[in-house]
Amino acid sequence: MSALKSRRLFLAGAGVSLTLPFLPSALWTRRAQAATGVAPRRFMSWFVPNGMVMNNFTPATVGTAWTPTTILAPLAPIQKKIAILTGLDHENLALPQPSPTGNPPGGHGSGTGIMLNMMSVDGHATDATRMSVDQLLLPVLNAGSAPRMSSMQIGLQGDNGLCDRADCSFSRTLSWKNGAALPNIYDPALLFDAMFSGATSATTGMPTPASTAAAAARAAEQKSILDAVVAQATSLRTKLNAADGAKLDQYLTSVRDIETQIQNQASAKPLMCTIPARPASPGVLNFNRGITPSTVLQADMPLFVQLMGLAFTCDITRSITYMVGNGTSNNDYQFLIGSSTPHHGTSHHNGDATKLAALTKIDTWEIQQLATLLIALDNTMDVDGNTVLDNTTFYLSSDIGDGASHNHWDMPVIMAGGASGKLKLGGQHINYTDGSSGRGPALALPRSGATALVGPRNPVNCTGQALLSILSAHGLPATKIGLYTGTALTEILA
Repeated sequence: MSALKSRRLFLAGAGVSLTLPFLPSALWTRRAQAATGVAPRRFMSWFVPNGMVMNNFTPATVGTAWTPTTILAPLAPIQKKIAILTGLDHENLALPQPSPTGNPPGGHGSGTGIMLNMMSVDGHATDATRMSVDQLLLPVLNAGSAPRMSSMQIGLQGDNGLCDRADCSFSRTLSWKNGAALPNIYDPALLFDAMFSGATSATTGMPTPASTAAAAARAAEQKSILDAVVAQATSLRTKLNAADGAKLDQYLTSVRDIETQIQNQASAKPLMCTIPARPASPGVLNFNRGITPSTVLQADMPLFVQLMGLAFTCDITRSITYMVGNGTSNNDYQFLIGSSTPHHGTSHHNGDATKLAALTKIDTWEIQQLATLLIALDNTMDVDGNTVLDNTTFYLSSDIGDGASHNHWDMPVIMAGGASGKLKLGGQHINYTDGSSGRGPALALPRSGATALVGPRNPVNCTGQALLSILSAHGLPATKIGLYTGTALTEILA
């Protein structure tokens, strides 16, 4: 048995790795290589308008043992696959002083316009070098066989004429390519058509992407590999002594456990592409109406969450930017609060307890929608035996930190996923204003004015560093994005 033990091989699936000490290497290796899948890498950015109630967002402790706050509670099931970054700052980039033009945009317009590109709106509104990180990643994400849609831009709200003294493109999109805004799709029905146009099923009449058959073939091939392992091990059983036979029996039990996980457990469903019914259109969009009706939010949010999940699992796109409302969003949360509650107006809380309670409910609802999507991606096994979330890089932030002060420091930032093993988020909370990042002492600046709802500034650490970290995790190391020059956050890189 020594020759066999010197050629140990491994079975990886559903997040578990098993040593195969007793199987002949030649047959297993040939079959395993035939079944090896290279999973696509994916990126998603998620914009939440009007900041967050940071006191109810920020965990009380740093490290990995923090207790989820009210707003972050929906993320508890996948806490180990996220990182909460607080205290990051880009005030000097969003609203440079002195203003290059003498007429800077408001906090919402400047913050939305800079979120993924770090290029100030003030003085750089027509700069052809503006490129968002989702577009910078495309050569890596779409290498090899490109998906149907090079990238996807989606927005929940399509009717807000409040653009905060800036070109409305800066409030209505996150994605920029060579200085041009890539507009959002606001209609779930139009998004459905963009995703699933093509061949239709003869029996259902529904569009059927080619990836459906590919996913089924991969799942069948994976099962056949497990069957082959068991068959080989069973054959070998007759050649072993009692002690080695007992070890092999333990191994067979482990393999059956893996097979059960892959085929049956809810947290490791095979990659599937099941197309839903085409959603109804929400009607004609009105960009001057100012307030998005509550009924639109209720109807469209779950549709967008479902379609974005399918866009990744069906490999229709590998890059998504999503906006839960435009910059200066006045989505009406009546369905959540019980009375008409336009988001932007409510975010000007001035410390009012009733408004802060309503904002906390809105913030928690936004994170609940996010959690629904991330958990679904983590419950879907990718072609390489990891989950879709493991092969995704996710980034959330906002236009401002706090709705009353319109600051661009202590920004809410959530990262999730694994960048196919290149990120090490590990459930960390890192606060860049208290020294927990290991990047030197925090700046001893006072908290914000009368409301004291945001942390002190720390211009040493910038949200641009999170974007540089995303580029680095995808093999695109850089020290500059937009107008920001700096370094990646090594504490979140593998």
